[in-house]
Amino acid sequence: MQRLVFALVLCAAACQPVPRPFSDDRPPPQSGLLSPPDSAGVLVMPVAGAPSPAAQDLAEAMAAALREADVPASTEARNRGSYRLFGTASVTQETAGSLAITVDWELRNPAGATIGRQVAATEKPSAVWRKGGPEAVAELARLPAPQLAKLVEGDAPLPKAGTDPVIAVHALAGAPGDGALALARAMGDALRRANLALAETPQDKANFILDGRVELSPPAAGKQQVKISWALKRPDGDAVGEVNQENAVPAGSLDGAWGDVAYIVANAAAPGIRALIDQVKREEARSQG
Repeated sequence: MQRLVFALVLCAAACQPVPRPFSDDRPPPQSGLLSPPDSAGVLVMPVAGAPSPAAQDLAEAMAAALREADVPASTEARNRGSYRLFGTASVTQETAGSLAITVDWELRNPAGATIGRQVAATEKPSAVWRKGGPEAVAELARLPAPQLAKLVEGDAPLPKAGTDPVIAVHALAGAPGDGALALARAMGDALRRANLALAETPQDKANFILDGRVELSPPAAGKQQVKISWALKRPDGDAVGEVNQENAVPAGSLDGAWGDVAYIVANAAAPGIRALIDQVKREEARSQG
């Protein structure tokens, strides 16, 4: 997975007595991922007891399976709100060159406490297990992932019904590959982790609308500049503010499935969206007081 560092610019709208955009307000370059404090996901560790290729392949397969279950997961991206998933493989030699393989998955919350376990088992030729790849690891990740996803969802804080604002997240315009829906889904997950309620159907009454746009420059020297803009609005169209992200990526790297890149982008932007909403709530409270 291509590691990306997106610079953020938080732009406040008319309710803010500050200039915009904040073109000089970007954080300094970082060598790792931009890790916001208020979003969560699952960091999947390489599986202990598995041969080197299969250990990492299992972690990647589990991260993908958790994303399919609508839980942000990665083998690289993490922050202080992340859950951690550890796997331990045990192998028994069977007849005719086959192995009985068991993986014990242990999920720990951000405080380090174990909140659940799942065990997956399969039988594979020993040569396949040593080589790794999808054929060796698919069942060991696919089968336990839905139950592990439920543990994460059940452990998350819930917004207070009737008191917290409701946000409708729209598909992003201009995104290549599956980015339009992948980014929207990842942002929805990140906002839930920020303890915000989402409109689940078009009929749900939303207090805020979140639109997004992706812009890619033409390829040059093997790179493309990608800009992602998240625009928070009121249902009547009044602008609340924007969170903008920008980075150079390998040319064509976003033309297919975005995978956990979508979650990296959303997790980095979600605290800015939450900050805009909190500021609106403070302004409303002062005006009512």
